[in-house]
Amino acid sequence: MHNKFIFFNNNRGYYYAVIAYLLFLFTLLFSYKNLGVYEDKLKEVLLFKAIGVVDSTSSNILDKFVKKDSSFVRSNIQTEELRIKNEETLSLFKNENIESIYVLYIADGKYFFLLDADSDSSYNEPFIPEDVELFKEVVNSKEKRITIQKDIENLAFTLVKPIVQQNKTVALLVVDYKESQLTSLLNVSVKFLTYMFFIILVLIFIFICYIIYTRYSKYKIYYNSKTNTLNRVYMTDNYDKIEYKNYYVSLVDIDFFKRINTMYGQKNGDNVIISVINIISSWLDKNDMFIQYSGEEFLLFISKRYKREEQVRTLFENIRVAVERTIFTVENEKFSLTISQGILLNTTIEKSLQDVIHKADTALYEAKHSGRNSISYFDISQTKKLYRERLKEMIESDKLVCYYQAIRNLETRELHHYEALLRIEDGEHVIFPDKILPDLEDSYLYTYLTKRVIEFNVDKLRGDSKIKISINLSADDLINDSILAILAQNSDLSDRLLIEILENKSIDYQKVELSIQKLKLFGYKICIDDFGSGYSNLNHLLNLSIDYLKIDGSIISEIHHDKKAYSIVKTFAEFCKQNSIKVVAEFIDNQEVVDILKSFGVEYGQGWYFSKAVPYSELDKEHL
Repeated sequence: MHNKFIFFNNNRGYYYAVIAYLLFLFTLLFSYKNLGVYEDKLKEVLLFKAIGVVDSTSSNILDKFVKKDSSFVRSNIQTEELRIKNEETLSLFKNENIESIYVLYIADGKYFFLLDADSDSSYNEPFIPEDVELFKEVVNSKEKRITIQKDIENLAFTLVKPIVQQNKTVALLVVDYKESQLTSLLNVSVKFLTYMFFIILVLIFIFICYIIYTRYSKYKIYYNSKTNTLNRVYMTDNYDKIEYKNYYVSLVDIDFFKRINTMYGQKNGDNVIISVINIISSWLDKNDMFIQYSGEEFLLFISKRYKREEQVRTLFENIRVAVERTIFTVENEKFSLTISQGILLNTTIEKSLQDVIHKADTALYEAKHSGRNSISYFDISQTKKLYRERLKEMIESDKLVCYYQAIRNLETRELHHYEALLRIEDGEHVIFPDKILPDLEDSYLYTYLTKRVIEFNVDKLRGDSKIKISINLSADDLINDSILAILAQNSDLSDRLLIEILENKSIDYQKVELSIQKLKLFGYKICIDDFGSGYSNLNHLLNLSIDYLKIDGSIISEIHHDKKAYSIVKTFAEFCKQNSIKVVAEFIDNQEVVDILKSFGVEYGQGWYFSKAVPYSELDKEHL
């Protein structure tokens, strides 16, 4: 219930729409007892349209009566010949739907027959109407009315029209209509329109409920109900919609948080994270965004609309101090925490949100290596030199490691091999490849790093005779003689060392194919990695002698709800089957995806559904 309240509080438009609609619906239900009155009003409207021709004709006749005689009532009373002539005119007006038609004159508030279209004239006889108020209304308003006849047998409705002279109603033309096909049709039409109106109201209400339910379902996925802050799923689903240029961006990390989880357990650690989130978010306003980027790492999007750079620098410092001064309590133990922040202020020149986050992360890295509990701003004029030197130092000081993720047979779930995934462990901070490789491109360190990865895994293979590993090499690595030499020197491990090739836009397929042929002579198996992302296509496969094809995870993760992704993977799988290439699927996260892949004939897969990437020491050793 709390989560629902927060949702409507943040989406006031939905709240007011629902309240207004419910009030409207309540009013209609309250008025349901008067439904007959509403139906009669609707029927009157329809009747006026249905008898439009008759109504128009009767008006013309009345005009002739009145225009010929300025004292219409007196002339007809005094002159029998005129009265008979006018009654004959009225009788011509009758048809099969009209029961009677007559004119009443008014004297002392009472009504008397003046003209009667029936043969047995009722001249001068008094007339007492069933609906006295209606007749009074016509007299006073000088406007025609229709009344539905419910109590008079064989009559459907009555039309009452005023005859006005010198701005005074002197007589009334009354037309009684029989029960007929017209009235039956009108009754059906009125009922139909009434029910349709209520059905439309119900459908509108259902549609509003559906829209709100859909929005609320997304809200539950995107928001942490305990903190009312966004999570990373929101950023993933709305990546292209976030107008990052309108914000100052800060990447915040809780210093040494792993110690909290180790000492007090993950549940208590999560409660501490919630407390930190609440402290930080209390300093933000409605135009800002708070995204929980990972467990203890947060992205702050501070709107530029009402804040200058000086103000936002003060804000970030206030947030840092607020966390530092807070005393946290877990299991009756009190302790303090600090945060480090990496901030990018000039976001307007960045080409993508990924670039923004990467630069904020670079600044965060600087803050952590400057003693933590500090704020570092990304300096756009800073070159990559210092960062590369730091990476070089870490690589050379044995901080480079590989985590391993299992690749399994989809049918039997048996382990086929592990993929080695590069990491750099800098204390408690684990740096991922996407934070390393872009800064090493076009430098000698890139090749140096590749060699260290190969050497790291060769050591693991020589120390464990039963493990089988795949390593990632770029297309540029594959045509590097020094890297090929290392692989040749360790060719005795080729049956347990699989090569995964990462494509790039400038790949020289002829040279790569030549290197593949050399590696195959040594017994290595070759795999194309991340196939289907960006610039890859099936034509490239025809130029390379490969054994495995690994389909990019961004496609695999969509196949159970995206027809295009489904068709693409099916096409890849069929192509590989016809060319004796085994297929590996990445990013598998549920059984539905597994079942679809199996139906395509895909043999192998990896992803969180089976296991996460873990250090070598944490492997379950099921390969033994």
